[in-house]
Amino acid sequence: MMRWVYASALSVLLVVELVGLGLFAKGFFPYKKSIPGFAGREDQPMDIGRGLNAPATAQHNNSGVSAEPQYDRLVLMVVDALRNDFVFGNESGMAYTQNLLRSGAALGFTAKAQAPTVTMPRIKALMTGTVPSFLDAVLNIAESDTSSSLKHQDNLLWQLKTHGAKEINMFGDDTWLRLFPDMFTRTDGTSSFYVADTVEVDTNVTRHVRPELERDDWGVVVLHYLGLDHIGHLAGPKSPLMRPKQREMDDIVRTVHEIVADQDRKRMAADARAKPTLVVLLGDHAMNEIGNHGGNSQLETSTVFVFIGSGIAGQPMADHGRNALSKLLASNVQQSSLVSTLALLFGVPIPKNNLGLPLPELLGGYSDRERLHMLQTVSAQIYGVVRANENNAVAVDLQQIIANPAVYAKADCSHIDTAGSQMQCKYEAALAMHRQASSNTDVSNVERAYYEFMELASTHLSRASSGYNLQLMTMGLVLMVATVLGFAVLCQFGGTALIHFKSRRLAVSLPAVGMWATYLLSTLSSSLIEEEHQFWYFWVQTLLALRLATNGGRYRTLAQMAAFRVVRAWNQTGQFWAGEPDVRQYLNAPENAWLVWVLAVVTLGAINAAAWALHRRYRRSVLWSRAFRGLLAYASVCVLAYHSDRSHEGLTLGVWKMVRACLPSDSARLAQSVYFATALLAATSCAGLRRAGAYVAPLDALTGVMPLLLLLSRPHNFAVFGLFFVICALFFPEVPANSQSRELLLPSRVLVIFALAHASFFALGNSNSLASIDLSNAYAGVSRYNEALVGVLVFIGSWAGPLWWAMAGLALVALETEGVRLQLQVRALLAAAHLWQASTLLAISWVATMMRTHLFVWSVFSPRYLYQIAWSVGFYLACGTVGGLMWVAAIVYIAHQR
Repeated sequence: MMRWVYASALSVLLVVELVGLGLFAKGFFPYKKSIPGFAGREDQPMDIGRGLNAPATAQHNNSGVSAEPQYDRLVLMVVDALRNDFVFGNESGMAYTQNLLRSGAALGFTAKAQAPTVTMPRIKALMTGTVPSFLDAVLNIAESDTSSSLKHQDNLLWQLKTHGAKEINMFGDDTWLRLFPDMFTRTDGTSSFYVADTVEVDTNVTRHVRPELERDDWGVVVLHYLGLDHIGHLAGPKSPLMRPKQREMDDIVRTVHEIVADQDRKRMAADARAKPTLVVLLGDHAMNEIGNHGGNSQLETSTVFVFIGSGIAGQPMADHGRNALSKLLASNVQQSSLVSTLALLFGVPIPKNNLGLPLPELLGGYSDRERLHMLQTVSAQIYGVVRANENNAVAVDLQQIIANPAVYAKADCSHIDTAGSQMQCKYEAALAMHRQASSNTDVSNVERAYYEFMELASTHLSRASSGYNLQLMTMGLVLMVATVLGFAVLCQFGGTALIHFKSRRLAVSLPAVGMWATYLLSTLSSSLIEEEHQFWYFWVQTLLALRLATNGGRYRTLAQMAAFRVVRAWNQTGQFWAGEPDVRQYLNAPENAWLVWVLAVVTLGAINAAAWALHRRYRRSVLWSRAFRGLLAYASVCVLAYHSDRSHEGLTLGVWKMVRACLPSDSARLAQSVYFATALLAATSCAGLRRAGAYVAPLDALTGVMPLLLLLSRPHNFAVFGLFFVICALFFPEVPANSQSRELLLPSRVLVIFALAHASFFALGNSNSLASIDLSNAYAGVSRYNEALVGVLVFIGSWAGPLWWAMAGLALVALETEGVRLQLQVRALLAAAHLWQASTLLAISWVATMMRTHLFVWSVFSPRYLYQIAWSVGFYLACGTVGGLMWVAAIVYIAHQR
């Protein structure tokens, strides 16, 4: 009876928690508000500086007329994850592009992207000039999603097609097709998530370049190359494949430039009204030191703009030496600047929600009057966004400014408290200064005034916390509070008691209380969220040190502490020390590639040896034992072959070549063989056990699951799992406390394993940044993109360490308890684990609510919240609760059947 009461209570609490989580997430991750509709010619303001001697009424009736466009065709060449040093750095393979920059035939900038640095939000920013919703980072992986479409939101492509009468074609990343349905005339989309492909994904784009550009019916061509990004995900920015890929992209730049230059000469000779073509080389985002992206580190946000075309007035460089382009690495502009800049150069209205400032270096071909009117136009458009978001910003009275420009020009805006009124004051001051300017005066102060207003407005609106639904967030928080209280009651009466009421003392150890309290406090700090690994590293060593002081197994505990210290040094993570030297960097150096494979072979060999030793002790059936060990050995060899084939410096020994010849020929089938073998290993892990040894099945499965976890991990991390085995083995057998008085200070093995599970997530190179999500092996055995399957593989690969330690904890409990006691013990542990995760979810939700106007809300707190959702739903609920209970039920059933 109690079992069903427990199951019912647990189910109700989990459902309530999921509902609360859903409500909070819906309120916290909304789409940002945007001004509806599309800008038109009628939205362009009158030129306030035109005809200074004309009457005010005449000025007011004068509609603005934009300057003549400088270009009439555009080629956007987007190279995914193109970091600034890939173009401007000394080690760049883009020699032709660098020569254009040195000669002044091109203009280059480091374009700063904002988090989240993934493709969909960055394309939105590049085409609308806005700061997209953080939820776009989640929708970025859903190829079937259409809710994030820009079909009904003003954007540059719509303006070019509608007001510029341009035929637009797109070849490359199919994200453009989802964002801009019905926009393109000719297309050929490729999936951006099949990262194993670094060749065909670009060849499919390049084959269209010459045939398309040599036609005379296009106005805009978008080329989006993915191969460089895929190389980064697979092997990092220092991969031997990276420089050849850069040279390939450079050859495309040369081809595009030569074709459009030749066409421009012919077109402009035949038609005096024809304008030249502008080529823009850019990246949507960059990549960090291991090739991933999604966060807000310097490396991930530093991509490029390179403008190439007739009329580009770059500064020729006298120094053509090694460091000639190094200054471009620091010439930062905002990525959102592209929208307003191109809109002005092509003479089309600026999209209504744009927050980007035009690049002054590209407006040098216009007269002072035209340039000031352009800045007035962009300022008027941005002020429209200000009015839509700030209640205290009102319509500007141009009649008053024209009549009394001196009064507005001298206004002191620095003492105005409200943001909306301050931005209005600066906008009016810039208009007044523009009105006062004459044709023979220096207009730089007017330009400066416009840019000061636009920078203030853009910065403020980019950080504005718009669109939160506090009602839904509050409802979610209330349900989370109820869930925490419910799990506390479940722990007290349905599991391990938290408090002994008769003796009026805690029933849990003081280390457990201390770890729980300090973790909740750490969620208040953005730095501690970014460096959460430090918290877990500290507590693992602290718990081990307490065990060292309170029980008799000192040498074993010292060995565990030493092994974990090596684990800690394997992968530097977080934000502050992510680029510091570590074991991973040493192993990934080309000269040390052999050591990676030595460690991989040793680790796989040790896992198979452990399975052999375990079977000698517990297996009764020789047939089942041999079947299990044979499957494990085969899966291990397939894992080694899979990673060797994908590595540029894989195994080349003659003996290995003979072994490799006996395995499936392609990587996809190797991975599929591992999946099949893992399923068979799971089925045979309980088969053939003696009745008394049935509870050893989870320990047997610890070795059986390793091929799958290693398949989805990077080769340099294989040895980390070997160290996990060492630390786990040293927990057996348990040594009691030295004295009863020290019992409350002795951390249980389950508590240490719980801390190790969380620490292992970071020890394998993960962090609370989206950039640490590793897609390199998420397509193992997948021939085409499948959202659900790839999502599961990404989760298993990212949570491989926690999943292994969760299984280790279950094995520990199973070895010490049997039958009904095992089920009771597991239920008690699940209640305690859910109390932890529910209180953590509540704390992070509350902090996210309090910090919703914080500078780091989208770069720190929001990614952390997404990770917490994965921990709560993926790890604790799906794997820990559903998977754990099913596994325990199977073990108990088999034990009673034998």
